[in-house]
Amino acid sequence: MKVILGNRGTTLLELLVVVGILAISIGIAGFYLGNRGARAQMKSNLRELAGYMKLARAGAIRDSRPWAIRFDATNKRYLVYSHSGESAGNDDWTDGDETIYRTVYLADPVSYGSRQGKRPDATSLPVNGISFLADRVVFNPNGTSQSGTVYFSVSDGATMAVGSLSTTGRIKVWRNYGSGWVE
Repeated sequence: MKVILGNRGTTLLELLVVVGILAISIGIAGFYLGNRGARAQMKSNLRELAGYMKLARAGAIRDSRPWAIRFDATNKRYLVYSHSGESAGNDDWTDGDETIYRTVYLADPVSYGSRQGKRPDATSLPVNGISFLADRVVFNPNGTSQSGTVYFSVSDGATMAVGSLSTTGRIKVWRNYGSGWVE
C-alpha cells in the first residue's frame, strides 16, 4: 500500500458538501431577511400588545380603577398605564395622576395601519390604523372596555389586527395575509 503525502486536491464529494452547506445558509438567511421574518416580527408585536391588553383589563379589575393603553402612531409605540382614580368620574388621562406601567415600541419593519382593509364586523378603517376613541383603549374596573381595533402591517401587505369588545372587554386577534381575514 502506497501513501501519498501532500495531496492538496479536493474531491467532488467535498465540493458538493460545501455547496450544500452554502445553499442551506442562504436559505435560512433569506427566511429571516424576507417577508416571513417581517411577518414573524409583526406576529410577535401583535401578541405582545394582546398580552398587555389582557394585563390592563386584569389590572383594572384588580385595582378597582381604570387602566388604559394609549397608541402613538407617529412614534410607533404604545403606553400601558393606570389611573389613580382620585376623583370619581375623572376621565382625564392627561392630568398627571396616571402611572405609566410600560412603554413599548413597535419593531421595524412593523407599522400601524392596514393594507388589507378593515377586519370583519369593523365599522370603519382609520387612517392611522387605530380605531379607539382618542387613540386610547380604556379598561374599566368591571372588566368592560371601549370597542375598537389596532392594525399592524408590513411592507408585503400582510396585516394583523387586535381589538376589544365593549360589553365584555374580550380581546380578539385577526390576520390577513392577502387571502381574507381569519380570526
